[in-house]
Formats: sequence, C-alpha cells, structure tokens
Amino acid sequence: MKQYIVIGAGRFGKSLAMTLYESGQDVLVVDNNKEVVQNLSEVLDNVVVADASDEYTIKKIGLSNFDVAIIAIGTNLRASIMATLLAKESGIPMIISKATDNLQAEVLRKIGANRVVFPEHDMGVKVAKSLTINNLVDYMELDSKHSIFEMKVPHSWIGKSLIDLDVRGKYSLTVIGVKNKDIFDVPANPIQVFGEDDIVVVAGKKDVIEKLVIKESNMSSF
Repeated sequence: MKQYIVIGAGRFGKSLAMTLYESGQDVLVVDNNKEVVQNLSEVLDNVVVADASDEYTIKKIGLSNFDVAIIAIGTNLRASIMATLLAKESGIPMIISKATDNLQAEVLRKIGANRVVFPEHDMGVKVAKSLTINNLVDYMELDSKHSIFEMKVPHSWIGKSLIDLDVRGKYSLTVIGVKNKDIFDVPANPIQVFGEDDIVVVAGKKDVIEKLVIKESNMSSF
C-alpha cells in the first residue's frame, strides 16, 4: 500500500484525501487552518496543522516517507511552490500539484511536479461538454488532442458489433469498454451487438470523437 500526503485541505484536497482514505489507502493531510484540521480529524486518522510555506515545519513531517504527494494549494503561489519543491527535494517519486493558471503550472513542472492538475478548469470543461453534447456521460482529457469519452451508444451502432462497424479503421478510435446496467465489459467484446441502453467508453482524438458524438446526437432522440 502506498503512502500519500495531501498538502492543502480545500475542496479539492479534502475530496481527494477522503476518496483515498475510503479506498483503504494510508493518507496524511496537512493544512494551516486549525478549524479545517479539527473537522477533518473527526473522519480521518492522520491530519496535521502546518504551514506549507514553512520549510522547517514541512520537513519535520518526514516527506521522504511518502510515495505520492498531492500539493492541493491553488491560490497561495508561494506555499504551492515551496511544498512542491520540498517534496521533490525529499525524493517523493510522484508529485501532483494543483494549479490555477498556465504560468503557475509551468513553474510547478519546472521545480519538480510530475503532474499538474486544474480541478476548476477540468470541471468547467466537463460541465460545458455535458451541456452541449446530449449523450455524453463523462469525459476525461488525456492531452490537448486526445480524450476518453463515456457516452450513450451512438444511434447508428445499435444492432451492430465492433467488427461490423470497424470503429478503429474508420475513425482511428478505440472502444475500451461497454457498460450495460451493472455489467462493465473491459475490453469490449468485438462480436457483441450493441443495444440501445449500452454505455461505451471510447478513446482517441478529441475532435474526431466530438464530431461523431454530436452527429449521432443530432440523429437520435438523446
């Protein structure tokens, strides 16, 4: 089991820490707000009051003992940079830092963040796409060009299989899995015929998937 440290217990840090904890992971949460820490201590085993911008205090926690550090500080740039830098210097293999803009993200990457996330931006994109693409269930951006879409099966796919449709050859897309009610088939069965209640998870170029989804949305009653 990996050891996680979450620095910053705002909405993003708290929800992330709670999810890790509920999945049975070992998590330490650090925040400089005593009231926040007090509230979290009622549901989490390991919560500490500390200022992430204080090098001495953070080092006392023993950063080198953790496998993954999540720096969930967005608005306090100095604290975000200091915590990321200290995590890097402590030899933590995986450092994930939250950013509020591209400049902050660039700085965090340069000083050692393995991955930078934009929670507010990502949620905004998801909500916008759910409003504009009727049959979209969920969406995850892999990079600027590639995404994973979880969506209701395209209308023209119903009654056909992946072999019939030749999705990979025609669209250069990969159907990762197919969900029907509580059953999720991964990888997708290439000879299974799609039903109208199926949910498909598709990976590939974002613009290609969006065109397909929007086209099919206009053709169906979704």
